[in-house]
Amino acid sequence: MKRVMDGWQRRTDLFSLLLGFFFLILIVLFLYLAKIDKDIQYYDTYHHKLEDMRILDNTLNNFFFRAYRYIDYDETAQVEKAFENDLGYLQRRDIKREFGQEIYRKIEIINTLYTKKKIALEDFKALNARVTNSIYFLFDLRKQMERTVLKEEKQKALIDMVFFSISQVLMDVPYDSHRIEKDLKRLKIYAKQEKLFFSFFMHSKRFLKDAEKIKYIKQEVMAIPLLKEINQLLKELSIHYEKNRYWQKIIAFSLFLSAFILLGLLIFSYRRIRKNTRELQAFRFAIEKSDNAIVLTNPQREIEYVNEAFEIRSGYKMKEVVGKNPNILKSDLVSKETYLELNAALDHGEIWQGELINRRKDGSLLYEKASIIPIFVDGVLTQYLAVKLDITEYKEHQQRLKQAAVVYDMIGDGILVTDKDKHIISVNPAFIEMFGYTEDELIGEEPMIIKTLREDDYFYRKMWDQLLTQDRWSGKLYNETKEGVKLPIWLTLTIVRNEEGEIENFIAIYTNLQEIIATQERAEYLAYHDSLTGLPNRAYFDMRIDDMLHIAGRSKQKMAIMFLDLDRFKVINDTLGHSVGDSMLIELSKRMKSLFDNGVMFARMGGDEFVITFFLKEGREEVCSMAERILSVLREPLHVNDYYLNTTGSIGIAVFPDDAKEKHEILKYADSAMYAAKEKGKDTYQFYTRQLSLDVQKRLSLEQELLHALERHELYLVFQPQYLLETRKVKGAEALLRWNSERMGEVPPDQFIYIAEETGMIVKIGYFVFEEACKAFNRWQQEGCSIERIAINISAIQFRDEMFLSKLEDIMRRHGIDAGAIEIEITERFIMEYSTTNMTILDDLRKLGCRISIDDFGTGYSSMSYMKQLPLDTIKIDRSFIADLPKNTHDTEVSKAIIALSKSLGYEVVAEGIENEQQEVFLKTHGCDLGQGYYFARPMDETAFLEFLKKKSI
Repeated sequence: MKRVMDGWQRRTDLFSLLLGFFFLILIVLFLYLAKIDKDIQYYDTYHHKLEDMRILDNTLNNFFFRAYRYIDYDETAQVEKAFENDLGYLQRRDIKREFGQEIYRKIEIINTLYTKKKIALEDFKALNARVTNSIYFLFDLRKQMERTVLKEEKQKALIDMVFFSISQVLMDVPYDSHRIEKDLKRLKIYAKQEKLFFSFFMHSKRFLKDAEKIKYIKQEVMAIPLLKEINQLLKELSIHYEKNRYWQKIIAFSLFLSAFILLGLLIFSYRRIRKNTRELQAFRFAIEKSDNAIVLTNPQREIEYVNEAFEIRSGYKMKEVVGKNPNILKSDLVSKETYLELNAALDHGEIWQGELINRRKDGSLLYEKASIIPIFVDGVLTQYLAVKLDITEYKEHQQRLKQAAVVYDMIGDGILVTDKDKHIISVNPAFIEMFGYTEDELIGEEPMIIKTLREDDYFYRKMWDQLLTQDRWSGKLYNETKEGVKLPIWLTLTIVRNEEGEIENFIAIYTNLQEIIATQERAEYLAYHDSLTGLPNRAYFDMRIDDMLHIAGRSKQKMAIMFLDLDRFKVINDTLGHSVGDSMLIELSKRMKSLFDNGVMFARMGGDEFVITFFLKEGREEVCSMAERILSVLREPLHVNDYYLNTTGSIGIAVFPDDAKEKHEILKYADSAMYAAKEKGKDTYQFYTRQLSLDVQKRLSLEQELLHALERHELYLVFQPQYLLETRKVKGAEALLRWNSERMGEVPPDQFIYIAEETGMIVKIGYFVFEEACKAFNRWQQEGCSIERIAINISAIQFRDEMFLSKLEDIMRRHGIDAGAIEIEITERFIMEYSTTNMTILDDLRKLGCRISIDDFGTGYSSMSYMKQLPLDTIKIDRSFIADLPKNTHDTEVSKAIIALSKSLGYEVVAEGIENEQQEVFLKTHGCDLGQGYYFARPMDETAFLEFLKKKSI
């Protein structure tokens, strides 16, 4: 045991070492991340300082362009100080270490260039002061001369010419230097005669000389490349920074990766330590609490430990046997060969198993079945573990069985006896003769080796339920002999319990019933199976569902009830005939049945309705998986009587006891869920929810109210314009049905249209819509608002009315509407589902002159190769593809493809659901003809639409 603990300790030390490395790497990582953060802050500061220096340099340059105006020297000093502070900060920082010698050299160059510019600025300020004073002095002097000495016009003209030249200098425009020299020479003549002229002459000459110096200084300053060097430094600093950032990311990622690897090793090591600890704890608990006697010895086979079971059975206490050899229990009734075999096995490190006859402390015999196991830790033998089972009572019981064998060997019926674990321990000769197996082939096996035919899992669940509660069961079943002969058997099962009421044995008595009349079996089969598919029928389901629910309740198991209804089966059956429908049902039944094992009850309830019931082992995920597999096989095409058919299924699911505990209630809920699956578009499955019951109630209320909606005048139409995208001119309108219920208020179309279709009310409502739309169109024409057409939605259900075409013709004739002004809108899915039947109706509508439009294009399953065969005029792109234009790449490509393909087939294209300018521009750019949506106009009643048309025509 000590060596085991040493190995465990070594693994613990390794865990501590790994944990230390892990924390060390975390500390290094955090410090390095802090360094990265500080580097980022420094870089941002450097960058900010350089940007500030650029601005300050431009400010300095601006001073030189104010040569002849007063300059605030405090302002220049502030700029110089700010520049020097920024430059001083860069010089004080350890730039050379952070970014290298080249960056540091650039800073020194900037310092040199700035010094040159600063010196030039000082010279410039002196000249600026002198020039500014000269300007003011000259202006004042001129005024004085005008009052005193300027008497002659030519003198005034000369002074004005000099002032004009000075003004040109002040405005920094080109001037004639030769002319001004000539003027100054003329002025010099007057200067000799009058002191004021002399003063004016000297100051003018000095001003022009200073202006030339200022010009030279400006040229010199503009040649200093200070700004260029700052920009170059910014660029090189950014390059160095990005390079450093790249390597910092590599190093940080490496540290992260190392930390994660160490964390993985820590978790692995921790799990090993935890596993070993649990194993040691479990080992200790198992030894201490075991019903078997446990003896641990050292390699010298001296007892180190015995458990309580050993003390009870042997009569020895632990302190009496510790340190002694286990042979203190020897009875001398075991052969020497047995002990030689035992010692040889243990010396070779092998497990020894066998029976021993020992003596208790009081001298009585103790029969034991022993297993002695050498324990090795890291390849070193550390202990021996002996597990000894007391078989004293077993030996005595075995003797009694021998006596009982004489009795049941003579019985004519086959008898089979198993232990409590259902392993065969005895069969009588009659059983062997009945089934053809030898006794050796049966002993130790389960009774299922005798194959049972025809019965499913529910039969056995019911059988075991009765047997375990009543200790007896009898019934008829079919078994198969070893040679494959099928035998009808009357089986009687009995449980033998011990004094504590625990199961000790199972006894089965087999009576051969081959004499039973075969017709009785046939009659039962026909009563409980569907004659077309061979599946269990409604009667069988009703009989078995009660048993299944009872078993599920007793065993606290969950059970799934799935109602399946085939989609479109009625259309196929009515269109192609019952023979095709029957063949389709047979093939689909075979496909679905191949998915199920014996634990699933699969029954046909009638028509195209099926039910699948099974116990759950893994929860709702198991139900979802089953539903997906069923729907998948239903989607596969069928070849029946030269027809290639496609169908899908709708599945409703209720779970016992989660959804309900009563049979009728849970069946009703599964049926409700199946209808909910159909309402979601079919080809799907739906679990029952509380909301479904509420939805059913709401649907019933809607259906009752809709029955009276027409007579109460609650239904009305609104109209939405369809306009040319190129010119924004209104070309047509779509008539949209609305319902304002007196009791429920405004009901959205998606909540009542499908109810009207399922109940057949849509036929009457459809004619109402067509009539009202024609009335409105006629009134607009009478008001002089001519639009080309009006689009009216037609339901697939209306096509089933034999008088459909004649009624439409009658409505158009009564209201004086030309058929060419009517556009019939049908859904894409409708065409694909009823292509054969309704092709003729579509052709007849075209012959009348009506236009045909496919609404909500792109949401169904059609293809252009099929569409080009249909009598179509217009394709309406569904609003779901317009909503995210032009941002959504997928919708963009789909919309462009629909427009391009429609154009290639000669169809007009309408986009519905346009809600902003970007969508309109995109569609117009890619060739869409018409638009419809809130961006242009919302749906409006007949009067409002008329006013809208009049405004648009102005």
